[in-house]
Amino acid sequence: MTQRRTMLFLSLVVALVVGAIALVMGIAEDANRAWGVFLVNFLFWTAISQGGAVFLGILYVTGAKWAQPLKRIAARTTAFLPLSFFLFLLLYLGRESVFPWVTDPVAEKAVWLNFSFLFVRDGIGLVILTGASLLLVFSRHGRSPLFSSIFLLLYALVYSLIGFDLVMSLAPHWYSTLFGAYFFMSSFYLGLAALAVASALTRKYPKPEGGIGTAQFHDLGKLLFAFCILTGDFLWSQYAVIWYGNIPEETEYVILRTMEMPWAPVAWGVLIGTFVVPFLVLLSRGVKENPRSLLAVASVILIGMWLERYLLVVPSLLHQETLPLGWPELLITLGFFGAFAMTYLMFERVEGYLPREMESVR
Repeated sequence: MTQRRTMLFLSLVVALVVGAIALVMGIAEDANRAWGVFLVNFLFWTAISQGGAVFLGILYVTGAKWAQPLKRIAARTTAFLPLSFFLFLLLYLGRESVFPWVTDPVAEKAVWLNFSFLFVRDGIGLVILTGASLLLVFSRHGRSPLFSSIFLLLYALVYSLIGFDLVMSLAPHWYSTLFGAYFFMSSFYLGLAALAVASALTRKYPKPEGGIGTAQFHDLGKLLFAFCILTGDFLWSQYAVIWYGNIPEETEYVILRTMEMPWAPVAWGVLIGTFVVPFLVLLSRGVKENPRSLLAVASVILIGMWLERYLLVVPSLLHQETLPLGWPELLITLGFFGAFAMTYLMFERVEGYLPREMESVR
């Protein structure tokens, strides 16, 4: 490692340690809040990491060549997946703080909302999906259209299950049959935004031989625009059906998050950050082709999607008049960022095992 890279790595280690300390101190002070933020960040950073593998799977299924320079960056993001599974296991320690039905069982859902059953089924799903993701990245057979098609179907199934179990079950009396589809689509939208940020930060511009150029940024911007609309459509479809159906078990969940304080401002932040800003700004071809502009828009999307995960999780765990956003949230998120960025950098040690088709973009 160069001296600059060593300093960067050490800074990330410090961020990870600070985040871990903040989590432990937060659990001692307010376990529900600390474990809630932990779950928010687990869902957020795991979606980013998984999104890289899904992006590769889509490229292999379609035989797309335009994103050749982006493949190595997408592969690097998957390095967090093994660590992410370990973080999932840590949820066992916070089960009583995260899942209300552990201490207050719901009789009519006792079979499904059983923590041992939930832990096993989600754990098996994540192990299989993580293994398939690594095969997709490193194995020659993993790059076949057939394997990639099966992988994408597996992603949709596992992430629908994760959405039902780790998000929807936090409000055990609420349900939405569309939520699983919304969750895996929005998770890939989140992964695309992170890929755009990573591509812009690691680019050499104007385009060098084999590097990321205007065409790649433009196409990536178009993908972001498409999934901005698709995610917004899923969200609106879910909202409209619940609202006009006017079933108390369903509307209570929506009203709490969109109309009641302190959560309503967060809902507006989600709408603006994940839909309004990217929809309006990405209409411009010039913005999509400019790496700095795309970096800014993708960063707004990432912030909006973090707030979206926060809005899905935290109101089910905390019932207070003031918005619980402060140092615990910031420091625990910093710790997750440190862990993700460390695995991203450490991936370089195994890049020699990647397919030759993944040109370097260093």
